Amino acid sequence: MTIKAVILDLDGTLADTVGLLSEAWSKAASLMKIRIDPKDVEKYIGLAGPEISLKITGGDEAKAAELRMLKDEIYDSEYMGRIRLFEDVKPSLSMLRDKGLKIAVASSQTTRRLKEYLSLLSILKMVDALVGSDTVARRKPAPDVFLKAAELLGVKPDECFAVGDTCFDYESAKNAGMRFILVSRRGTYCKNAEFTVKSLNEAASIILSIM
Repeated sequence: MTIKAVILDLDGTLADTVGLLSEAWSKAASLMKIRIDPKDVEKYIGLAGPEISLKITGGDEAKAAELRMLKDEIYDSEYMGRIRLFEDVKPSLSMLRDKGLKIAVASSQTTRRLKEYLSLLSILKMVDALVGSDTVARRKPAPDVFLKAAELLGVKPDECFAVGDTCFDYESAKNAGMRFILVSRRGTYCKNAEFTVKSLNEAASIILSIM
């Protein structure tokens, strides 16, 4: 099947935010007298906020809601200004777009935050569609965000490559019927991922060699 589109994750794939998010969650938890090391939070990054907060609070929904609010306040005030793109992102997106591929970002972030981040990172105009976790019934690792992105782009799932940095992304792409590339910037390993690379540039090269 001809590849017509690439659907990318945001955190850890396009933006160097995993450490920032982990710190923000840990700080918010400490304000609620919950002790958790940022390194222990990292394994949850890639899930949506409701899932992360429930894991940190041990399933307590009231505490989880409070934790999410605190984390958002801390992240907006202390970390937003520190968000950075990985250096290979703009060249890789340009390479894909120049070959006529459609580009979407499908994230566990909300759509509002996704637009805000991509605008801040100056790549919003390089993306044809955005799908946040608030626009679908089920969040990663369910396939919904990737399937919604394909729908918005007007392509079939098997005409897409999904690209992400976690096994949550891999499961979501697999469940959507899409081919997947793991960009393992932090040494992440997913047993059955078709391709594992260390940069988005490598991922783009693989896609262009197959399309």
